[in-house]
Amino acid sequence: AFVPTLDLIGGAIKATDEELAANPRARSAVLRVAQKREADA
Repeated sequence: AFVPTLDLIGGAIKATDEELAANPRARSAVLRVAQKREADA
């Protein structure tokens, strides 16, 4: 079975209204932060 090797840290970050005004393509962008887990032996 697949076991993820990353833990998500915090929630997803989306572009601000200011960023969307400057860059409309950022509308669909989502930033997620993850931390690598120690490998299980």
